[in-house]
Amino acid sequence: MKLYKNTVKSGLCLVAILTPAMLPATASAAAIQVLEEVIHPERAITKKVELYGAMRLSTEYSDSDVSGSEAEASPLLSDGGVSVSSNTSMIGFRGEVPYRDGYKFLWQYEQQVDVDDVDSGDVWTTRDSFLGFDTPAGTFLIGRMNTPFKNLGVSYLGYFNTTVGDSHAILGTSAAGAGGRLDLFGSNSLNWKARLGNVSLALQYSSDQAGSVNAVDDNDRESYSGWVDWKPGALQLSGAFIHYADAFGTGALDAYRGFAKYDFGALTLGAVYEDITPDDFDALDREAYGLQVNYTLAPRWTAVGQWNHAEESKVGDDEADQYSVGLFHQLSDAVLLHAMYTTTQNGENASYRGVDYAHGDKLATLPGRDPWSVSVGAQLKF
Repeated sequence: MKLYKNTVKSGLCLVAILTPAMLPATASAAAIQVLEEVIHPERAITKKVELYGAMRLSTEYSDSDVSGSEAEASPLLSDGGVSVSSNTSMIGFRGEVPYRDGYKFLWQYEQQVDVDDVDSGDVWTTRDSFLGFDTPAGTFLIGRMNTPFKNLGVSYLGYFNTTVGDSHAILGTSAAGAGGRLDLFGSNSLNWKARLGNVSLALQYSSDQAGSVNAVDDNDRESYSGWVDWKPGALQLSGAFIHYADAFGTGALDAYRGFAKYDFGALTLGAVYEDITPDDFDALDREAYGLQVNYTLAPRWTAVGQWNHAEESKVGDDEADQYSVGLFHQLSDAVLLHAMYTTTQNGENASYRGVDYAHGDKLATLPGRDPWSVSVGAQLKF
C-alpha cells in the first residue's frame, strides 16, 4: 500500500476550484459541488417560500493505516473497511417577504440530514439559518451561519467540498487530529454582506461562538471575522481573518487566510495560505498552504487534484501533506457523479485525519500514520 500511495503522490495533478459564475455552459451541474449558495445563501432566495436541498451519498473503502487491535480503540479508526456516507446532505426552507422598492426581508431554515443512520442531533437549524434584511447598503443577517473565514475556505475547496478529499483534513485543524477547529458556523451571529462592483465584503460578529440556548450569551466566547473577495475577471483574490476569544479551549486565537485563483478556460489553478496563532493550543499553532487544479477533459468530464501542506506546529515533527485526485461527471443538470482517492501523510507526531469535516464518516489515525480512502458517489440537488 505504501508503494501505491507514493505512486499516487508522485503522479499527482494539482487542482483548483470553479465558482458557478465561471463554469462553462456545459458544466452548470458542477455548481452542486461548488455551491455559491453555501457561501452566499441570501443571494439564492428568489421566492416567497421554497423547499430546497441536496443528497450527497457515497461509498468508500477507508484505512487508518492501523492494525486491527489499534482500530478497536476508537470508532473513527479503521484497519480497512467499506462505509456508506451522507456527505453533508441537507434540506431546507427559505423565502423572501418584499418590503418596498430596494428592500426585502429574507429567511432560511436549513438542516443536515444523515441518510446513512439516525443522529439525535438532527434538529432544524443545524446549518445556515437566519432572518435577513436586504437593502441598498448591503444584506443584514441574524442567526447561525458560516463565518466569512470559513466561506473563504469553502471557496478554495471547490469540487473537494463534501467528499473524502475535503481539504479541511489539513486546513483549519490541528496536528493532534482533534480539538480546536476553525471552519465553523457562527453561532448567535450578526452578519453584514455587500457587493461593490467586483468586490464582495463580509463582516460577522458572534456574541457566543460556543453556542447558548435559553441563556444570556457569554461574550467571553465571542468571535469576529471578515472577508474581502475581488473578482475582476479570470482572476480571483481573497483575504479573510477570524478572532476567537476562547471557543474551544485554545485561549484567544487569531487566524488569517489568503486565496488566489486564475481561470485559463479548460484549466483553473488556485492556491491558499493560512496562519493560525492560538494562545494555548500548540498543535494548532502553525502555517499551512495548498494548491489545486481542475481540468475539463471533455464536455461534462472534469479531473481534479490537490496538495495541502501543514507546517510543523510548536509541538514539532508534526508536519503533514494531503494528496487527492478525483474525476467528476455531470450526468444531468441536477446530478453530479464522482470517483476520488485521498491520502494524508503525517509526520512523526502528527495525527491529521484522512477524511474529515463535511464528509459524513470521519477517518482518524495515529501519530505518524498515513490514512487513505477511495470513494465513488453521487450528488443530487433539488
